[in-house]
Amino acid sequence: MGAYYDDDRGRYGTGESYDYFWKYDEDESVRIVTSEDGLWTYAVKAEDEAGGGIELVRYNGDQTEIAVPDSVDGRPVTALSGTFDGFYELKRVSVPEGVISIEGAFYGCEGLENVALPDSLEEMPHGLNGCRSLKDVKIPPHVRDFSWAFEGTELETIVFPKGTEDISHAFMDSAALRSAVVPGSVTNMEEAFADCEALTHVALEDGIDEIGDYAFYHCTALRELTIPKSVTKFGTLAVGFMELREYTDSRKTAYRIRGNAVIPGFRIRGTAGSQAERYAQENAIPFIPVQE
Repeated sequence: MGAYYDDDRGRYGTGESYDYFWKYDEDESVRIVTSEDGLWTYAVKAEDEAGGGIELVRYNGDQTEIAVPDSVDGRPVTALSGTFDGFYELKRVSVPEGVISIEGAFYGCEGLENVALPDSLEEMPHGLNGCRSLKDVKIPPHVRDFSWAFEGTELETIVFPKGTEDISHAFMDSAALRSAVVPGSVTNMEEAFADCEALTHVALEDGIDEIGDYAFYHCTALRELTIPKSVTKFGTLAVGFMELREYTDSRKTAYRIRGNAVIPGFRIRGTAGSQAERYAQENAIPFIPVQE
């Protein structure tokens, strides 16, 4: 089976074999199959041998605009895993209804400009990670896991759907993100927005229990955050802190870390007597009480 490219350079230009499927490398209960038309490589789990859903683990063609089929070799497609991993030239993709997971499906697809995701989708860890040309995407309503999903994209705003649980590292180091709405169902936001230096507005909905480690670390444009009373735990440098950097070149591409400090002008709004107020006091961050 060949790579996506005529020069056979392999994933990320490393020459790494396209016959390596990290998720099932040592799982003998999973059968790896290439479709009859040669376009798709897919995984069949032992419990699905009798005709259950399959997971597409590689696209073997070279088209840059693709409609993923809802079935391959007569079997329903229910998941994508690393399917287009490293396909730099990919431009447009539509994913059919019935797919519930796109784990790492478009990782590193730097040229991807448009992707249509199905309402059936439930999880997308690493789903669009590294898609540096992606500026907009319609978010399906039932996704629970967005971990690492949008790192490196050009999305400027995100409204996570009700029921979302995991947004850890979702936008870490994303330069374009400006606003975000986080529902009360979220249970993990570790490093969710770390180093999002353009982020200026965040709405945290009531119900959130914990703001995880480095969740809003070095969000230097975020000058105010209203924290709901439901928040009872704050992780390490979770809110209001920035990294002190000494840049070593004129383009500010390299730097030395000199420590941490409260972001100048940053303040917390919250309920008087809440954990948010205690966090603010402990870290010398201005606190403004709000009416419930």
